[in-house]
Amino acid sequence: MKRFFAFNGTISGSTFILRTLFSIVLSIPFIVITIAMFSSIVFNYMDIDFANANGMSMAESNTIGEEAGLKIAEEMMEIGPMAWFSQNISIIWIFVIILSLIPVLWFSLATYYKRVSALFYSNRVKAFFAFIAAEATLDIVGLTSVNNSVYWICALIGVAIYAYLLFSNSPVGEHDG
Repeated sequence: MKRFFAFNGTISGSTFILRTLFSIVLSIPFIVITIAMFSSIVFNYMDIDFANANGMSMAESNTIGEEAGLKIAEEMMEIGPMAWFSQNISIIWIFVIILSLIPVLWFSLATYYKRVSALFYSNRVKAFFAFIAAEATLDIVGLTSVNNSVYWICALIGVAIYAYLLFSNSPVGEHDG
């Protein structure tokens, strides 16, 4: 198990795609914890208990959910988003969310490093940091841009980088990662 999280060895393109899919599976605890956190916040604003929720129709639950959303939005506008988050999200939730992200990030970074090592063995560290910097820059520019076409250009460049890592032939004969 340790070798899957280690930053040594190389991997082929097919192993790269499988490890990428497994990193999605590793992110399931993060998704579940995040949904649980936001659900607990919404249920606090709904002013109902779970015993009453059992016999509710879909229309009633939608109405209560909309009212809870309006209460959250009004309170956020009154006290500000940062004050609202500090009042409603405890440090334990933040700690658990970060703890659930650590294996996903570590495994994903190890996967990228192993694939970059297979393609650029002599300059693997520089190439790895260049790929990470390029992907981060594309994500930041694409997500902060107000122009929709800039977002799509950044997304397509990111997909092209991923496709290059996936489909390029590596000079390494036998992979050991």
